[in-house]
Amino acid sequence: MNNLQKVLIIGAGHNDIGREGQHDAAITQIGSAIRKLGIAVVLVDNNPFSVAAENNFADKVYIEPLTVGALTKIIATEQPDGLIPSLGGIQRVSLIQALIRNNVLKNNHVQLLQWDAETIDMIVNPALMSNRLKALGQPVIASQVVASQAEADEVMAHVGFPVIVKSVAPRIEASRQLCEDEEDFVRALTMGFKVSATKQCIVEQSIVGYKEIEFIGMRDAKGTALLISGMENFDPVGIHSADSIVFAPTQTITDQEYQQFRQATLEIMQALHIVGPCHMQFALDPVTQQYYVIKVTPYFDRAMAMAARATGYPLATIAANLMVGVSLSEVKLSKRYRKQTALIEPVLDHIVCRIPIWPFNVLKKVSHQLDTVMESTGSVIGVGRSTEEALLKGLRATDESRYHVIANQPQQYSEGELIQRLIHPQAGRMLVLLEALNRGYQIDELAELTKIDAFYFYKLSHIIEIEQALREHPFDVHALGRAKYFGFTDEDAAAAWQTEPAKVSHFAIENEIHPTFKEIEPTAGEFTEQTNTYYSTYEYDNESQQLAGQRAIVIGSGPNRIGTNHGNDYLVSQLLFYLKKADYQPILINANPNSVAMTPQLAAKRYVEPKQVSDILNVLAIEKPEVIFTTYHDEHLGQILTDLGYHVIQIDNSLPREQIKTNDQPAVEVITDGKDVQIFGISEIIAGNNLRSNVRGSIEVFPIQDKAENKAIEALSIEIKHRVLSYGTPGVYTVRLTIIDEELHLATIEPMSLAMMALISKASGSSVTRLLLHVKLGEPLSQVMYDYPDLAKLKRVFVQANTFPYNQLQIYDEAEVTGEPGHATGAVIAYGATLRAALDALNEGNESTDF
Repeated sequence: MNNLQKVLIIGAGHNDIGREGQHDAAITQIGSAIRKLGIAVVLVDNNPFSVAAENNFADKVYIEPLTVGALTKIIATEQPDGLIPSLGGIQRVSLIQALIRNNVLKNNHVQLLQWDAETIDMIVNPALMSNRLKALGQPVIASQVVASQAEADEVMAHVGFPVIVKSVAPRIEASRQLCEDEEDFVRALTMGFKVSATKQCIVEQSIVGYKEIEFIGMRDAKGTALLISGMENFDPVGIHSADSIVFAPTQTITDQEYQQFRQATLEIMQALHIVGPCHMQFALDPVTQQYYVIKVTPYFDRAMAMAARATGYPLATIAANLMVGVSLSEVKLSKRYRKQTALIEPVLDHIVCRIPIWPFNVLKKVSHQLDTVMESTGSVIGVGRSTEEALLKGLRATDESRYHVIANQPQQYSEGELIQRLIHPQAGRMLVLLEALNRGYQIDELAELTKIDAFYFYKLSHIIEIEQALREHPFDVHALGRAKYFGFTDEDAAAAWQTEPAKVSHFAIENEIHPTFKEIEPTAGEFTEQTNTYYSTYEYDNESQQLAGQRAIVIGSGPNRIGTNHGNDYLVSQLLFYLKKADYQPILINANPNSVAMTPQLAAKRYVEPKQVSDILNVLAIEKPEVIFTTYHDEHLGQILTDLGYHVIQIDNSLPREQIKTNDQPAVEVITDGKDVQIFGISEIIAGNNLRSNVRGSIEVFPIQDKAENKAIEALSIEIKHRVLSYGTPGVYTVRLTIIDEELHLATIEPMSLAMMALISKASGSSVTRLLLHVKLGEPLSQVMYDYPDLAKLKRVFVQANTFPYNQLQIYDEAEVTGEPGHATGAVIAYGATLRAALDALNEGNESTDF
């Protein structure tokens, strides 16, 4: 293991579009696995919602700015033997490149693990990667680096429209833009130069309309390599793969094409000496079968997360071993896996469908047009035995009620508008495609208009046909059985039959139409692997048995949405962790492939299912839990389950509208068990422009160490406790104060926000989720608050700011760019000896971050 005793991991920083939980999920698993090998882990991150930065997934955690200066000091102090470069996304790769160029690694004798410095340069500069791939004999798209509009115009004169413009060393994920004309070209270059660390762009020929294929490979330092998963985009090249529906395994390519991509994946990894996983993106001309390599990503991303979820292959744990020098043949997995698992290429006996989620329900001024710029904030997966079942379960998991009884909903488009929407796709295009089929468009015609493979239109036609049969045969056993097998629910059948879901459920049970659960594991049933991850379908042989012990089901956060969802996944992850500590068997229901909560170490069992009532009830029938936890978004679902007689604990941490209006006034953070109240400390929300002129949101400060305010709050403590107890429910709350006639008075009491829970946890070193869980389970404060520190002795002031996607989504409308908490995609945290020092630290390294 190269005599490694300590390794450094640089986290991904704040959640954003393209940076959901997948990096933090990888760090939790990789940190755990490396520590089990006897190697210490040092983690640096400034994301308050990082689960890896709590719960002992690292030996030491630094909450510091992600800058060359801060990392240089940490490396000098800690003297790590190795640096893992693949866990923080493209932004951290650029940072590591700067550390190499400044000789920080060399001077401190830190070994760069996984890649060499040349590979780092190629990842940051796609033009270098393109040249290397060309030298390997791999087909790449014609492209050229430009540093000015004049240079770009020269390239354009040779290439012609359409072209793709990409940034070199981009500071954001959404850096590829398709240009159809001169106006698009100028706009894309302006944006591209702005977000490029080198002020350069790449102009390349367009291959819009080709089929997009993605492969994930794994390689060890000895050169042994294998394929983990092949995936296929439903949408053609020209729509960002994160904004496309994606299927695993591949659905329409021939075995010859599949083997061609597999060979290219393994050859490229070998030539670049990549250790660990690598994500390859290919474009395939469906007419000539010519392919191009369009991207090589050896750092953790959403495709690797999906590959792990789809196959059940313990990708992160195996990758952790390879990173520190263990070979694939030497990897020791837990007894739940066969010894050969690390060396076996996964085989799937199920289909997984990933569907993106967009922020358009919140941000109204964003173009709904799908193109090469990523706009989705998250995704969900559906797992089934057929393409139809996986697709319908995925659509259901988006929580969009309009997808119920999906196939035969008439859409009010004129013929001209429908054709435009087919040619120029927009978010939620599934309803448009189904409408075209319902109106009698021919499959070949639709495949030509949309560049979507005809195979998928046959599958959509089959869904329409199944639903039509369901409508025409009310309470027919064959019609219901067939519909359920292909992914329809009790709610769908009830709508088709104009009855209640409970009546459909009763009819199904009477006629022995039962769901069964199958395990998601990497050998398609050939060997006994115990991944404890399941999906439902309608076949024989149920593979999921009720867990022994006290069972607690936690209903997960679902797709990562704009607003509070980045924090909700943190809350769910912490609930699972502390339920296990409290001797419960935590069981997760979630369909978000990028969720940290899906990390195998957190839950005893996982069900990859939509959060619809009938899907949830199927799981409850197997597990019969003692308690069910629901969180933000799921109040309605929690109420239905309560009415059905289940013991449900609802944790509501929705952000109140008035939060932003209470700037520069203190608030008291409290916990209650319903009989007693304890004050956590005093927080404050200050106007963002205290930090820098272009800050739109506000900044949370904790704890406030103002003696006069402390004294005034002490005088209000009896009234505060009385008001909180009158609220009647155990939990954590924020008591907002207001100043009237120069005196503090109580204003509102509200559930503590997820952001404040994360901030206090990081500032105090005591998990607020743990405290909340135990009072919700009925324990008294005297037994719960044992590890909460005396804040008067805390010498640091912590500050936290929301981050927003306005720049990435190119929203500049002042009416839309408000900095509301509901627009946030993430948050950053910092601290200092004084408020001023904390604010300076918050700004450091985030100068171009959208606060």
